[in-house]
Amino acid sequence: MKRFGTILSNGIKDFHPVYFAMVMATGIVSIAFDAMAFPHIAKILFLLNLVFYSILCVIVAARMMFFRSNVMADLKVLPQAWLFLTFVVGTNTIGAQLVIFQHATGLASLLWLIALISWIICIYFILSNLILMRKRTVREMVNGATLLIIVSTVSVAMLGLRLLDATAIHDTYAYFAAWTFWASGFALYLFIVPLIIYRLFFKTLEPGDWEAPYWICMGAPAIITLTGSEFVMHMPAVAVWDDIREITLRITIFAWIIGTSWIPYQLFMDIRQLITVNVAGPAPLWIKTFPWSRLAFGRQYYFYGPSSWSRVFPIGMYTACTLSLAKATGSGSLGIIPQYWGWFALLIWSLTLIGTVRSVIALRFSSR
Repeated sequence: MKRFGTILSNGIKDFHPVYFAMVMATGIVSIAFDAMAFPHIAKILFLLNLVFYSILCVIVAARMMFFRSNVMADLKVLPQAWLFLTFVVGTNTIGAQLVIFQHATGLASLLWLIALISWIICIYFILSNLILMRKRTVREMVNGATLLIIVSTVSVAMLGLRLLDATAIHDTYAYFAAWTFWASGFALYLFIVPLIIYRLFFKTLEPGDWEAPYWICMGAPAIITLTGSEFVMHMPAVAVWDDIREITLRITIFAWIIGTSWIPYQLFMDIRQLITVNVAGPAPLWIKTFPWSRLAFGRQYYFYGPSSWSRVFPIGMYTACTLSLAKATGSGSLGIIPQYWGWFALLIWSLTLIGTVRSVIALRFSSR
């Protein structure tokens, strides 16, 4: 029991908000299945996400209370600081679920405010870290997790827009503020993604160097597409917004095309990694049949890590954004894609959850 207490204490001490990627992933898959007209699956995922978010928030609060120096130390290291943004996105995603499933706009507004303040704090530390680093070092440290700065920025607009629509507030300045967050996220993507493209396509990338967070290269334009589509459908119906609506629609379609173009490469890199890394000789048939099975099964071939959730959020977000874009453009054929891709998202979510439960059980038994 004493050993378990030590492990629990160390777990809180070393805990990092990257685990909020599980909340991000579960939330967006839930929202996607609600849009796919599977309300029972969507609500089950919503209830699970409330449990996940509550547990993780308790752990974060305990870490802030008892290990504040460790939190500050993480915020002062750039690769760690990026990951704190998962709390911002996770909080906004839970807020969006509360609006959709419970119409709890009061609680969702509180979560939006918490997310906004957290986003400001994270941006402050990220900018401080960037100022203190050399240009070459920053370029080398840019990776998939860096794009969380775009996802978090757009997530503030995403929940803000849902709250404005749910509360029937048609204040022009509020809509413009939310739109500015969305447009800033798109501009940041155009600035950051060339650095990642250089790293992925113009430098040697071994299968072991591929990481699940690189899926955010698709996830970032996907959340831009989702939020942009919502703006197109819910902008104030006044003449001054007509040009902005047209620009927003064009950017949204462009973002969806960018996100879609990433998918074949990311699937290929995932498969390449999962059938070769830590596999001596030819991969077993069950791995070749569905490589992502390694996220949940096998002893020698088990391949789960907390960052695995970074793969699920973009896959789920692509489902949700495509459905929203189909609605915004009136394109029925576009809505066919997510009817299949959504089930793939749910399968990857399930395998990743099994991997998470398995790792927790393994930790529990290791304490005996």
